[in-house]
Amino acid sequence: MEIIRDQYKQLLEDLLTEHNVRVTLRGMSMFPMLMKGDIVVVAPVAFDKLRKGDIVVFESDSLLIAHRLISKRNGHVLTRGDGNSRPDIPIPFDKIKGKVIKIENSRWKIAKLAIKLPGTMLAFTGPVTGPAFKLTGIAAYRLLSLFRRLSGKEK
Repeated sequence: MEIIRDQYKQLLEDLLTEHNVRVTLRGMSMFPMLMKGDIVVVAPVAFDKLRKGDIVVFESDSLLIAHRLISKRNGHVLTRGDGNSRPDIPIPFDKIKGKVIKIENSRWKIAKLAIKLPGTMLAFTGPVTGPAFKLTGIAAYRLLSLFRRLSGKEK
């Protein structure tokens, strides 16, 4: 049975009201700490338990997104993907679905640091590191694409 995106999102939201959930990441906005295909564990979280540097999962435009918490106040949070140059728009806490508590599986050894001190520090250094990570990610993607074309392994 195939589950469509809206059903998947609703199932995750329902489970996150009381349970931890394993989720496979699909985007690259958290590069270099987290990448597409990494598996993380997300747990429900209360507003007063959130700390700067946590990776939170929130709803935006009917998608669930995992980004780093930069600040919180007045019932809203400000987030940014580690590989993004700008923060997201402020998000009301009721859009927060949970917090990443564990990196369960990643091809990238650095991923384990995403929820530890080195990753947390990115909440403070994001205005500098975000643009640098974004440019690095774009360059890495282009080099990988070129390598695949030259080796005849283009998908």
